[in-house]
Amino acid sequence: MDNYSFIRQSELEIASKVNLLSKRIRSQEQEVAVDFSHMTLEDELSEEEDHKDSSREAFGSSLENHKLSRKQRTHIRAINVKRKRDFVCLEKVNGELVNILEGLELHTEVFNAAEQKRIVDKVCELQEKVQKGELKRAFTAQGKGRSTIQFGCCFNYRTSKTGNLAGILKHETVDPLPHLFKVIIRRLVKWHVLPPTCVPDCCVVNIYDEGDCIPPHIDHHDFLRPFCTVSFLSECNILFGSNLKVEETGEYSGGSYSLPLPVGSVLVLNGNGADVAKHCVPEVPTKRISITFRKMDESKWPVWYTPEPYLQGIQPLTYELKSCGSSDHVF
Repeated sequence: MDNYSFIRQSELEIASKVNLLSKRIRSQEQEVAVDFSHMTLEDELSEEEDHKDSSREAFGSSLENHKLSRKQRTHIRAINVKRKRDFVCLEKVNGELVNILEGLELHTEVFNAAEQKRIVDKVCELQEKVQKGELKRAFTAQGKGRSTIQFGCCFNYRTSKTGNLAGILKHETVDPLPHLFKVIIRRLVKWHVLPPTCVPDCCVVNIYDEGDCIPPHIDHHDFLRPFCTVSFLSECNILFGSNLKVEETGEYSGGSYSLPLPVGSVLVLNGNGADVAKHCVPEVPTKRISITFRKMDESKWPVWYTPEPYLQGIQPLTYELKSCGSSDHVF
């Protein structure tokens, strides 16, 4: 074999090895991408159970290979949350032009697919308990409403037939927040979705079937601002407007801004977005679940209420936070 042939053969062998190595790297990257979904579920949302399975073993193997600490992994996820805070919708309110969406925020990709499934499975488990009569505060609205389950406090949406006013019922008992929901709250505060000065202590689970809706309203001021709602199973639109109302036909009119709520996203309502603009959810096209987290006004606490130790002293992560439509912030 002459020198040229030898060199040419060597080049072909090297090229073949490089190609094989590239395929292996791509394959490993795909495996790592799969493992990371288990990893985030493991780190943030499996505090409720200590089960061990094959996916956990895969997670441990990938973690060992990549040498990422739990803190690093959490920071990567939190930094990649997309945040929009520059909503604008101008309406005349009391004769003045007002941005009725001031204070509104949408945080997307807060929960990945594996985490969403875990949360939805928990809600389905709670629904089964409702059917067995094992939970204290659950309702199914008549007509085109939705089913709800309350935790942390008992409240009326409107004055009841027995004369109880809308708002928190101080002498009615209700089931405590499930542990998984408390883990969700910790994430919302740590990941700069909600401020540490307004950590939720109660929630309502909303379960929509096709055609269900929520009529126009402003959330009761027994609950502090901001509050938030997390969306699961399917995307739907939420409608805002200072003049939103229900027509005799049952349709909603006066809505001036429609906002899609992706699955795994968190909508935060504060400022004008919570107190000037009414909001509603028109008929949903398919099954949907949302969880609305709120903090009670201390003066409205139920007589039996005791603050949850697990939700005290939560501190947001320190990292560079990127916000869509606004300048970056460093916390």
